[in-house]
Amino acid sequence: MAELMTYHEAADGMLYPNLILTEGKVSMMNLGRFAARAAEYLKENHRERYMTLVRFGKLAEKMQEVEAEANRMMEVLEADYLKKSKPENPESTMEMWSLREQAKMQAEEIVMIEIVMKFH
Repeated sequence: MAELMTYHEAADGMLYPNLILTEGKVSMMNLGRFAARAAEYLKENHRERYMTLVRFGKLAEKMQEVEAEANRMMEVLEADYLKKSKPENPESTMEMWSLREQAKMQAEEIVMIEIVMKFH
């Protein structure tokens, strides 16, 4: 079995882990709102999983996957809603804006429940 962590002995005789900072990893600062909400949800509701992801440096990577999946689902759901809900007057800017906002709100609600508020 491969050893997960290596240690070195210091002058005081204690063993200390060899920690490696990885370059080129995804930063939490570059992620969107769905990733931030998913991370917050994990932190509040699944603390052990959150801390494990943080400890192994995988939180940002996992949240990037959540963000990508959420954005893909948003696009699909909005497009489906707009196909099903045809405007009475396609020339009306306000009606089209209202329809798009409804599509966005409905899609966002579904994405929040089915992707963001899940155990990742």
